[in-house]
Amino acid sequence: MTGNRNLLDIIKEIKDDTGEDTLILVEGKRDKEALEKVGILPSKILAVSYRDKNSIYSIMERDGKRRVIPLYDNDRTGNNKMKMLKAFFYGLGIDLIDYRKRLGKNGITYIEEIDNRLNL
Repeated sequence: MTGNRNLLDIIKEIKDDTGEDTLILVEGKRDKEALEKVGILPSKILAVSYRDKNSIYSIMERDGKRRVIPLYDNDRTGNNKMKMLKAFFYGLGIDLIDYRKRLGKNGITYIEEIDNRLNL
């Protein structure tokens, strides 16, 4: 149960870090649904599966977002997307908050697993 307690703590931190100027990016619809089940507001989450980095930035700019929490899967595809986003957002002065390593240390490889792991 300690693992779930740590995971709940991370989810709480993500919620606390998601202010009015922050957007959570996920890879797809199932990731977004899992985060909604743990209590993250749908308006704070953007599924970006078919969006390029410029369209993501356009959405952020339109909505007044200056910080991003990319919650991509801890797999090769997610790692590649993170590298690209870090370089892109860093160049634009956007704060990027990365929880992926901590989630990985708590047994989360795929974001869509979070709700099942917490038995929700």
